[in-house]
Amino acid sequence: MTAVGKHSWRGFLLGIGIVLSTLGTQVAMASDHREAPGIADKPMLDIADFYAFLSPTSSNRLVLVMTVNGYSLPPAAKTYMFSDKARYKFYIDNDSDNRPDQSIVVTFSKPQFAHFSDPDHFSGQTFSASFGKGMPTLNGPVTAATQVYLVPSAPVIVEGANGVRMFAGLRDDPFFFDNVDSDRVFAGLQPKFTSTKDRFAGFNVSAIVIELPLSSVYRGKPLALWATTEELTPRGEWKQVQRVGHPAIKGVYVPDEMAELFNSTQPIDDVKNFKEPITESAQRLFHLSGDNLTTLVNLIVPDTLKLDPTKPIKMPNGRTLDDPLGNMFWFNLYTPIAYAPGDLDGVHGNDVPNSKYFPYLAAPHTVPR
Repeated sequence: MTAVGKHSWRGFLLGIGIVLSTLGTQVAMASDHREAPGIADKPMLDIADFYAFLSPTSSNRLVLVMTVNGYSLPPAAKTYMFSDKARYKFYIDNDSDNRPDQSIVVTFSKPQFAHFSDPDHFSGQTFSASFGKGMPTLNGPVTAATQVYLVPSAPVIVEGANGVRMFAGLRDDPFFFDNVDSDRVFAGLQPKFTSTKDRFAGFNVSAIVIELPLSSVYRGKPLALWATTEELTPRGEWKQVQRVGHPAIKGVYVPDEMAELFNSTQPIDDVKNFKEPITESAQRLFHLSGDNLTTLVNLIVPDTLKLDPTKPIKMPNGRTLDDPLGNMFWFNLYTPIAYAPGDLDGVHGNDVPNSKYFPYLAAPHTVPR
């Protein structure tokens, strides 16, 4: 298993009592993507992160965030776009049967580059979001990217019926972690985390942010949420190529040879397809057994991000933009890999503060003078 970082081949789901010296393999720690050949060369379809939380200003509003195009460089801002041959989908299960009761399907028009004399250098891409359940489709422009102005374009927020609103465009990458230190630890170059650098500072992502009334999806049971991307095949059929609930399930617990199957299936099939190999991985890699093993496996199989709005929203109950990887710990982290007791890598927050207001992700980085 090759150890690399968040916007690379392997991810890592933290939260278990690890004794590093007993591991017979290397495990990278970060978010989940580019973990299978079918998605590695498709950054527009590669889900960097999936977040679900309640609005900081209104606990009766649900926020869903999907990011793609990881490690977007500000000097090439105009080149990061959404695919017009893809569908970006959010799934909501509100009756605990691991089947979607509602889905939000987002598609994009073909992007066009403006003439170099246009300061924005990018124009013309629009989105269309279908919410189902008799709700009207929401259409609007993607916020223009700029690699010329020192100040980023103001986010275009599109308001729809029933209190729905949406944003699509470049934002700061909210993920924070020292993936280089993790690579060095698992490559055997150092015994533990020693740095405190956010290796994602200064980079952007392409984000889809949707906010809707919680009452439109909540039915008294915890929500189970996940996100997928699909591509249009030459035969005109839709093929699912990426699936994310909790970060890093495939990168750690699903065997490499099953990663493509995982990406192409739905959570309803996870118990049948993946519970046994995930259980074996947890036992082999981390020597879990008994209640600890049961707790972990029941939480991540099926792979959906659970959100109970009656409890504090903090990973693994939902996932906010400010949740550090330490919030993934369901058992105490006092291990050789930790930066300090209870502290993984010493990176405690994003490089720039996120906002309390929609679209919540911080503004994208621009090119300084």
